[in-house]
Amino acid sequence: MPSTSEPELRYRVALAGRILGFLGQTDAILGFVGARAADGASFWMKQMPMGLDEVHPGDLLRIDYEGNVVEGEGRKHNEWVLFAALFRDRPGMAAAVHTHAPYCLAVAAQGKSIEPFDQFGTYFYANGVPLFEDSPERVYSFELAGAILDRMGECPATIITYHGILTHGASVREACMRAVYLEKAAQTQHLAWQGGAARPLDGALARKLGTNAPYDLLYEFSWNYYERRIQALSPDFKP
Repeated sequence: MPSTSEPELRYRVALAGRILGFLGQTDAILGFVGARAADGASFWMKQMPMGLDEVHPGDLLRIDYEGNVVEGEGRKHNEWVLFAALFRDRPGMAAAVHTHAPYCLAVAAQGKSIEPFDQFGTYFYANGVPLFEDSPERVYSFELAGAILDRMGECPATIITYHGILTHGASVREACMRAVYLEKAAQTQHLAWQGGAARPLDGALARKLGTNAPYDLLYEFSWNYYERRIQALSPDFKP
């Protein structure tokens, strides 16, 4: 994707939150989307008292890596440290999502990661989704944030068992759609287990499907679809 202006970046962060809310990943005010700001020393994320599904671009805060709010008004999220560590230490990660995605939590609570029960599952199976099982604590320290990021490595996502998910991307769109697809894969997997005799796709075929799908196009077209839906439901939501 081409580089974007700060107003456009703020719009995309807010839109990603709306999309995740539309698809059931809201947990009242919990969860957040973030993106590295243009100065390379701060990042954008929503203020804590607001839900993902109600944020406008003007509601975002710009926070530096020490936790200082350098632009915007409102209370910063208590878990700002997670994104500060990510954007400070991982230059390839330009955007990230953290939510309490319920199906992902249900899967991880059974000690399992994502298996190939649908097309989205093949992507995450091929790329791997590690479980962070060391601690379900809220991320209030750089030590815990660093441990989660170390466990994630270069994988597109991780599930923090009994807590939530973390996805990243080279753009807000990529990070958001990875969170959407991850939860969709977990939902299919969880529903499949209810039948009692479900079998995942053969591993070799799943890896082939997961690495060959045109995910850049899927991210773009799905994002554009959800943007239309959000704007139809909330005409006041604008860049």
